[in-house]
Amino acid sequence: MPLLSRKQSLEDLETELNNLLSSLEQLKEGASEESRRSLGQLRRNVENALEHSRKLLAESYDQVLERTCQAGRATREFGREHPLASAGLLLGAIGLIGYCLYKNRH
Repeated sequence: MPLLSRKQSLEDLETELNNLLSSLEQLKEGASEESRRSLGQLRRNVENALEHSRKLLAESYDQVLERTCQAGRATREFGREHPLASAGLLLGAIGLIGYCLYKNRH
């Protein structure tokens, strides 16, 4: 009887192992499907964030462009209203650049 009981125990153990392998395979397939769905959702989220960033960049670019144009107009108007001061600033800037270049060479 112990031999028969031992054989039955081994068969039961083999059946349990097969059931466990089958359950693990189903779990793996389910996890793979869930991972694919999660990856797809993650990709959509990244694409949406990228599109939003591009819109913000375009808006920022437009703002910087407008401010640069305003600064250019203000500079031109100042130069027309104060030509001597503008010439003095220009000569000062040229002198400063020349000094920096001279200092870097020596």
